[in-house]
Amino acid sequence: MFKDKIWVEKSFQTSVNIAYDLNNEDKIRDFIPTAASIDVVEDILLSTSTGAANRARILIGAYGKGKSHIMLMLVSLLFKKGKTLFKGVLDKIKEHNSQLYDYAVDYIESDKKLLPVVINGSSVSLTQSFLNALQQALKNENLLNIMPETNFKSAIATIELWKDFYPDTYQELERQIDVSIDEFVIQLKEFDVLAYEKFSEVFPRLTSGSVFNPFVNANVVELYENVVDKLRNYGFDGVYVIYDEFSKYLEASIADTTIGDIKLLQDFAEKCDRSGDKQMHLMLISHKDISNYIDNKLPKEKVDGWRGVSGRFKHINLHNNFSQMYEIIYAVIKKDRLFWEIGSMCRKTKNDSII
Repeated sequence: MFKDKIWVEKSFQTSVNIAYDLNNEDKIRDFIPTAASIDVVEDILLSTSTGAANRARILIGAYGKGKSHIMLMLVSLLFKKGKTLFKGVLDKIKEHNSQLYDYAVDYIESDKKLLPVVINGSSVSLTQSFLNALQQALKNENLLNIMPETNFKSAIATIELWKDFYPDTYQELERQIDVSIDEFVIQLKEFDVLAYEKFSEVFPRLTSGSVFNPFVNANVVELYENVVDKLRNYGFDGVYVIYDEFSKYLEASIADTTIGDIKLLQDFAEKCDRSGDKQMHLMLISHKDISNYIDNKLPKEKVDGWRGVSGRFKHINLHNNFSQMYEIIYAVIKKDRLFWEIGSMCRKTKNDSII
């Protein structure tokens, strides 16, 4: 009877995947700003100023606290540009903090822009996760031409290895490509993206289905720095790296993480804090603090390493807050106001007549 008089906002959904929803303007537009989320917006927006020193963060909150949705909206604001897309959150910011509103509008109307790099999943190798995410981000923006040199060098090194030790594979490669191997190697040395893509395409056919991994010995931090330098020629001020569902990685792989990967997080966080106008940001999204995932069975070296990681990141906690929940409920439950106002008036008239 009342289903057309009171309803839940159709656009409201309980889950957000930053990587999949990055170009979903409806999801971005329908973000429900709360007082707590505005605090997060302020913290991150201010970190984009040139003199900011804290750019490595971990966002902590229980399931359903809207962590991913907050970051989806924020990283879109830092990247997409378009005032109308963020009208809801800008109006809310204006209510709470006029200075922050002016800062946000200035950012949107400026030439500043950060490339979002979204890490998703629980891959055992953090090195591979960081670099695969970077490669995908560049691909999304048609910027594979600035793929790190490591990719091309690794492909050439692999071909030379086949030539010296696996002649059958080497000969099969020559049958799979359109040019001579010598010419193909020259193309790779000249950073020809199409040649690299061709090598990646034929590699599984030559190695019984294996996927080419060009990043085995890559220095991730230096590689990201190299990309940021090149991105500035394409209008980007840097990168904003988000590890969505970082807690899943910790739950699945904390015991197997190498000392090298632990050091990667420490070094990356330090580089972010020192990145200046060549901006590098890192946000880990987790259900609990890193210390809560540390098992007493871990070797002391890893325990100390993970505690060191936690200490390098600024912690942002989304606590249980009833007022925040009421704000969301108010925003998503819609009603036919005229119907309910008439009903209220009728009840009042009936009560008055009884009196």
